[in-house]
Amino acid sequence: MPRPPMNAAANLTLPQPGPDGSFPTPSRSLSPVGTTWHLRAALNVAVLQCAKAGDPMELQYNAFLAAHKAVLARAHEGLKAEYRSSHGSAWQDRFDDDMTRLYNFYAQPPAREGFCRAAAPLVATAATTPTAGLEGFAAPALASLDVPFTDFYRAYAEYRADLIAWQAGQQAAARMAAVQPVAPAAVPRLSVSDEVLMGDTRVSDGDMGASTGR
Repeated sequence: MPRPPMNAAANLTLPQPGPDGSFPTPSRSLSPVGTTWHLRAALNVAVLQCAKAGDPMELQYNAFLAAHKAVLARAHEGLKAEYRSSHGSAWQDRFDDDMTRLYNFYAQPPAREGFCRAAAPLVATAATTPTAGLEGFAAPALASLDVPFTDFYRAYAEYRADLIAWQAGQQAAARMAAVQPVAPAAVPRLSVSDEVLMGDTRVSDGDMGASTGR
């Protein structure tokens, strides 16, 4: 029986793939300020998921926050302004919901190992990227951080297809077993060995008398 990949649960709900077959993520089709802020969120989750206190990754992340404090603050305010423009009075709730969804996306346990591998070098690079180049760094960095999750989604979709095929095979085998003809019971036959019938061919006097009437 097929098993879910990466020790995932057997009843996950996947995002609906697009027309090109790719899976959407919360970090696609963003403005520059949205991309920069989403990068901060992704790296934040990476440090929480992948590093222990005092690890180089944690120190590099703190250096990233310090080096780009002003850029990150502008990105945050710019993204909130986009939500105000798009959602009116409901912008705060929508913003909070989307940020929760964003953090949950990067915290998915099945993809954690791949996510940590992808994030570690990016945290180090982000800390030393010039402030003027942070927006240009953010887009390809986010694309790299999405890969472990879209790879997981793809593997999970394949698992589901394999499971459906396996279940169909099991059902077909069960149906065939149910209609298999049962061989009729053999009718017992009495047989006598020729050795018993022909074991003694002599004729006794008594037999002769009986046959001649004497």
